[in-house]
Amino acid sequence: MAYITDENGNYKRTVRCGHCYEKGHNKSACPERKKNLAENVERYTKELAENKFESDWQRQNAQRYLDRSKQQLHKMATRGQNRKCGFCSSPGHTRRTCTDRKEQTKTRLTETLDIRKKTAQRMIDAGFGPGSLVSVGGERLAVITEVRFNDIRKSHVPSKDDYFQGAHGIKFQYLVPKPDNWGGAPQTAGHCYFPVEYLNIDDIPHDEWYRNPSNDSCELVSGVVVSEDSLLTEDTIGEKQMEKWVIENLVDPK
Repeated sequence: MAYITDENGNYKRTVRCGHCYEKGHNKSACPERKKNLAENVERYTKELAENKFESDWQRQNAQRYLDRSKQQLHKMATRGQNRKCGFCSSPGHTRRTCTDRKEQTKTRLTETLDIRKKTAQRMIDAGFGPGSLVSVGGERLAVITEVRFNDIRKSHVPSKDDYFQGAHGIKFQYLVPKPDNWGGAPQTAGHCYFPVEYLNIDDIPHDEWYRNPSNDSCELVSGVVVSEDSLLTEDTIGEKQMEKWVIENLVDPK
């Protein structure tokens, strides 16, 4: 393993060639090695054609070197052609260079960013965000302390045709601590699912939803002035962070 610096001066990991010891490629893609092998093929082909060897051993040795050089040169020339992509199963490339994977990542990233921004805008319009007064479980008042969009995705958006699920991410603090049912310390804070109406970015009538999630959520009692910055952070809409999240959770989920 070796390191190089990009145009911004940041260190990036790379490989070091075992043949020429240069950075940025390995032995199987080394241009100097490819040139050396081609020269060997030319040399041993000429020597065998001239047949000026002093012994059979020298001729056999030259033939062996010629065969090996041809084999390695062919392997370099056809490198990756028989390899199948771990993403699309097509030959000739890897998962990392797969154009289908890159296109799907781009599509999912744009889709997810649009969902998060539209959901945030619906919350802003309603006054739902940090500082809002809400009713939890229909009986207890609480104040929203944090709204996390880190996991919001298409499968959280109401649909007429597809299953969708509740989205965690709302944290709150009770105005009056909630007694513990088992006699423990009263609960001063809690968390719940996003109210589905804010995720209903396509305004699909409730009675046309494919399902009606029964997840515990909260209901807005009194709104506040909410800014986009208080809902969407660099972690949830930043391009690099979003791309990493999309790959790990939507394109290549483990």
